[in-house]
Amino acid sequence: MRRRTAVLSASAALAVSLLLGACASEADTPAVDPTAAASESANTITPAVTDEQLAVEVTGPVDPAVKPTVTFTPPLAVTETSRKVVAAGTGPEITAGDDIAFAYTLYAGSTGEELDSNYGATAARFELANITMGLARGFVGAHVGDRLVIAIAPDDGFGEAIANFDKEGVDATTTVVVVADVVKVVPTKAEGEAVTPPADLPVVTYDDQGVPTGFTVSNPAPPADTVVQPLIKGAGPALTPGMNVKMQYVGATLADGKVFQSSWTAQPFETQIGVGGLIAGWDEGLIGQTVGSRVLLVIPAAKAYGEQTDGSQPAGALVFVVDILDGY
Repeated sequence: MRRRTAVLSASAALAVSLLLGACASEADTPAVDPTAAASESANTITPAVTDEQLAVEVTGPVDPAVKPTVTFTPPLAVTETSRKVVAAGTGPEITAGDDIAFAYTLYAGSTGEELDSNYGATAARFELANITMGLARGFVGAHVGDRLVIAIAPDDGFGEAIANFDKEGVDATTTVVVVADVVKVVPTKAEGEAVTPPADLPVVTYDDQGVPTGFTVSNPAPPADTVVQPLIKGAGPALTPGMNVKMQYVGATLADGKVFQSSWTAQPFETQIGVGGLIAGWDEGLIGQTVGSRVLLVIPAAKAYGEQTDGSQPAGALVFVVDILDGY
């Protein structure tokens, strides 16, 4: 499956690299060892210390579109990463293995200066096992819908990479204050209302965990055009051209049902949809489908890789089952 790489602005790339615990140089060599600041493992993230007396005041609606007003008296420093819940959400509890979306503003505890914010823009999305340890500790055990203040101790922070913000009085010894609204946990597979497909379409097979593994094909005749059949109807937003999408999928040749690729055995597939970076059967067939859905695609060769290929891609009509995990 062809992949299209999103291009970040310089400021967005800096923020992402810092949240991940490292900042790339021009040669893409990490300026600091990312393993020193990133979460060690999804199973080794110790939740932040709860400190409801943390001296940071936050006002304004809990809304990722609206930056809250934040006040505290610098210098603010902690030796242990701490958290307080400003407003409690009603969503599920966040676990160490989760991939979450959140709005945030970062402040230097030493000076009170704002370092970065994405309120009013697209929510940040990170797997907690791959994000700066202090942020991961702040989120684990919180709930979707929470507004949090997280004071990240230097040992859990961004390391020397924080100097890339180019702010006076901000260095590897600085406590970073984070205000964050937890938007959602990105699901690991489709969630929604089951849809009964027509009897003549390929039937998806599953393992004992409910993960798609392949297909039983009773009718190998190629369709005249792409067949798009939801199997689970998600309740999220509909995909539109240009959206970034995170998906899991299994692909097979329609003629024999032989699986040629599965993202489930590696990692979810992330790309832009509807901009010409994918085969037409995907670019056209997934537009209008909703986040959370599981979709069966039966694609003729003309909208896949063709009747004959060089062997690096499968030839002929194809069948896919796609779980749309996220779209933004």
